[in-house]
Amino acid sequence: MLSQANQAACCGATPVEAINSSCHCLPLDPDQLRLRVASGSGDPQLAGLLQDRPGLYAGTAVFLSRADYQQMAQLVEAVAQSTASAPYEAAIQARNPGIDLTRQRASRSVLMGFDFHVSSDGPRLIEINTNAGAAFLAKQFAGVGSDCLPGAANRPDFAEPGLDDRLVSMFLDEWNTLRPGDPLRTVAIVDDNPENQYLYPDMLLAAELLTARGIRTRIVDPLALDCRDGRLWHGNEIIDMVYNRLTDFQLEADSSRALRQAYRDDAAVISPSPRHHALYADKRNLMLLGGVEGQPGAVPAALRAMIPQTQPVGAIEPEATWKARKTLFFKPSGGYGSRAAYRGSKLTRQVWKNILEGDYVAQDFVPPADRGLLVDGVPARLKYDVRLYAYAGKPLFAVARMYSGQTTNFRTPGGGLAPVILV
Repeated sequence: MLSQANQAACCGATPVEAINSSCHCLPLDPDQLRLRVASGSGDPQLAGLLQDRPGLYAGTAVFLSRADYQQMAQLVEAVAQSTASAPYEAAIQARNPGIDLTRQRASRSVLMGFDFHVSSDGPRLIEINTNAGAAFLAKQFAGVGSDCLPGAANRPDFAEPGLDDRLVSMFLDEWNTLRPGDPLRTVAIVDDNPENQYLYPDMLLAAELLTARGIRTRIVDPLALDCRDGRLWHGNEIIDMVYNRLTDFQLEADSSRALRQAYRDDAAVISPSPRHHALYADKRNLMLLGGVEGQPGAVPAALRAMIPQTQPVGAIEPEATWKARKTLFFKPSGGYGSRAAYRGSKLTRQVWKNILEGDYVAQDFVPPADRGLLVDGVPARLKYDVRLYAYAGKPLFAVARMYSGQTTNFRTPGGGLAPVILV
């Protein structure tokens, strides 16, 4: 760990990229972070679950300029406005005629995640997610500061009590939009085999917070639900609202039968829902949001540069794309969590053949920035992205995800969730 004098000199440097790249200040002990999160919970199993996930918390914080954060927030608001427009919805419906976009139309999708790479030209939106996990695991350190920051540095209020209020209000707002005048009594956090999910501790913390605010909250497998008599049930308990963590985005699997019926019959408020994924998270949506003036959903020109050019692989000439592959990143249009996503420079001919046969988009490759830190006393540099959690076009807070390799993961020594400090 650097001395206080060296820390001050290091973090007073500009630009921010130089701090992140070469300054080994603000070391964080992942064990202490896990202990802090567990000690703030009344759940006796949480400490052990966090200990079993050594790659969850990173060994340092990431610095982000206030200007970049403000640009991210502006784009989040612009996307919310664009996706709420009638022409944009009509374009999505024409592209996906099998998805009913009329259900629960006024809802906005709890805990959306906007993932950015920070380039030398500013932040670039890589993707939007409607089931962005880890917010409840990261909120405890969202307000972390550093003694080595200049005295003039300040940031928005990300203190945990305020974030708790905003997170609970998000669920209440989603409910009240669709069920005005009715109290929200029960929430089910739903995922496949939730106890075996890597982010199960995140669900436990979400359930604990909502329960503490008077909302009975259960964590359940979709197979444990039943839709009958116009209501969604878990055993003998009516479920008012579902916080949906499934990656079966259109509720097509047999295991999602009860949720699918509840969504169609409006038997429970479901968020995020198939409507939300179609409008926000399908990777093809970036083609509309980043489109030219007059295209349905195109964000204002001043923000358009923040969305890398994205196009369907099926619409471009294969051999020309293969030759240009090193400048591209390939993602399945309905993918999530970096699964089956490929950096063009790493492609083999067999993988390329699979991409051509699948439903992929090609996105201009924006290299992730990196962060310097000490791992077991040895200098290292890890890549990172910045996830901005948001609801209804308003940012909640940001977290960085540090990693090595092609895409984000929780398996890199020194990597994982990292606080974001605005300077």
